[in-house]
Amino acid sequence: MSSIVCACGKPVEERSDRAGQWIACPNCGGTLYSPFPGDKPSVPTTVPTRLCAVCSETIPVADATCKYCGGNPDGVAPARPSAPPPPSAGSTLVNDGGLPFLVVALVGYFVCGLLCPVAWMMASNHEAECRAKGVEISGTAKAGKIIGILGTIFLGINVLFFVLWVVASCL
Repeated sequence: MSSIVCACGKPVEERSDRAGQWIACPNCGGTLYSPFPGDKPSVPTTVPTRLCAVCSETIPVADATCKYCGGNPDGVAPARPSAPPPPSAGSTLVNDGGLPFLVVALVGYFVCGLLCPVAWMMASNHEAECRAKGVEISGTAKAGKIIGILGTIFLGINVLFFVLWVVASCL
């Protein structure tokens, strides 16, 4: 029997029962391919085949077109579009009109908390309009909505503490 030399430098004995399989080196555990002895056995075919004139794949003689490339026996390749089709309307369009919502939300968050619910409402309405048109909402509008939500939560907490403070001072 012959042997295969592993990357670690040790020879590994070839066996006919492992032909065409990946085997492990007993020394280092690395994987080796055990080739077929001689020529690789051919797969018996019961259907007559031919080579496709376009892509050179083996296909049945009875097939009018190649199942791999769509070419015909005369060697004519199938017609392919010259350019990709344009994207459907609104599939990748982004609306960039979100800056006012972000500005209102930031002013509400840092200066006057009463503007945060307004910014949240404005950005939510804008988002609904964009979805109805099939346009993706911009990142600035999303940020304005998120800051509006957070500012509204903090406004609610402040109002709650103010009410508790008033009630506690009256007692």
